[in-house]
Formats: sequence, structure tokens, C-alpha cells
Amino acid sequence: MRKLILPVFLITVGLFSCKKETTSLSDINKGNNFYPTEIGKYIIYNYDSTIWDDHEEKIFYYQGQLRYTTVDTFRDTEHEGRLAYRIDVERRANNTDPFEPSSVIYVTPSDNNVVMEERNVKFIKMVFPVSNGVTWNGNAMIPIDDQDYTKEFGNDKWVYTYANFNTDYNTTPAKVYNNTVTVNQIDDSLNNPDEDSTAYAYKNYAQEVYAYNVGMIYRKRTYWEFQPKIGGSGGSGFRKGYEVILKAVENN
Repeated sequence: MRKLILPVFLITVGLFSCKKETTSLSDINKGNNFYPTEIGKYIIYNYDSTIWDDHEEKIFYYQGQLRYTTVDTFRDTEHEGRLAYRIDVERRANNTDPFEPSSVIYVTPSDNNVVMEERNVKFIKMVFPVSNGVTWNGNAMIPIDDQDYTKEFGNDKWVYTYANFNTDYNTTPAKVYNNTVTVNQIDDSLNNPDEDSTAYAYKNYAQEVYAYNVGMIYRKRTYWEFQPKIGGSGGSGFRKGYEVILKAVENN
């Protein structure tokens, strides 16, 4: 049976506005400061996640906060010894609880791109310079010949594309980030089981937003498939997959 590759935060399951700074468009366009990696830098996100369990035929909902903190550096031997960064991910159920260790991700930036590794899966998150309409294969480092990854990441609709460059973005009504860029990654779906429970259906969606001198401030990732019970397909007649939304609420 094919394994479902869940984001790490699903496996482990005072707001303020940013002061707008004067920065030249040419400096922003270079792009490298959309993924800053200074030691001690952190971002706190509110998260909402949904898991569709086709075995129990139940939907599970989770909410809480995640904190991403850059804590260490090392040399990435797979990328010509580039300086790479360890980012610790911590989780808590609400903003009054202490953060608890959840997972670790690794980031390797260069003058041309940013590679992020999560649960041994590597993504090319950004390419430089940044400009509306620029596209790239952000999944080029994922072994899609492996059946564990084929359905989720082998879809040819995965085309990372920059949009809304140098615009403001609200992650909450009270939290606005300046000088942002959106990375549209995939938006693909087939049928809707709420409308027709007799047809195979799926949804594969991913979008992230980055703010200059801050990092990722928003993420929405949806992946589920639906196998109908009828027609001898052996399906459960229930969705299998997940959705997670991250919204930055605090950073240094």
C-alpha cells in the first residue's frame, strides 16, 4: 500500500503589524532575503489542519501553533559543501502552552535557489532573481519513480510560479507583511465526492507566500483522493489525505 507523505507538523501533531521599510525594488528582486537564515531567527504560525482517515471513515481537525527557529549550521555535502541551516520546529496546542519539540527541517540557500529538506524529501522552494511569471520545477529533487511519491508529487501540473511580487499580504486582519511574493505550486482536482460519490476524485493544491526579510508567512497544502465503493474498485467511499494552513503571526 502506498504511504501517504504527510507534512511533519501533521505527523507529530501579541499580534502586531510590520513597519514598512524603504527598500529598493532591485534589492528585493534579487530574492535571497525572502528566505533569511540567521541563527536565532524564528517565525510563529497559527495552524489549522484536517486529516481524512479512510480506514476509520472520520475527519480529524487540529489547531495550534508552530515555531520555526534557525538554530545551527553545517556543510551540505550533497550541494558542494554549501552552508546549510538546521531549523527546529516546535508545536503547542495554544499560545499559553510551552512549545514542545516536533521535527527538524534543513535549508540550503545559494545565489540561485533555496533547497529545503523535510522528512528526507527535498524541495527547491525558491529560485532567484524573483519576478512575476518565473517558473521552475520545485520537485526536481524528489524521486518520483518511487511509488511512495509518484501520486502526490509526480503530477505534471506541479509548476512553481511566482505571482503578486512586491505586494502586501495579510495573514490575519491585524497582521500585514510588506514586500511579499506568492509561489503557486499546483492547483489540480478531479470531481467532487460531495456531489458525486460514484466517481474517483482527488485534489492536489499547494501555495506559499514569502515576505522580504521574514521568510514564509503563509502555506496552504491540500492532498486527498477518493475511491468510490461501487464498481468493484474496492474503494472506501471516503476521502484519504490531509490539508494544512499556516499563517505567520509573529517573527523577529
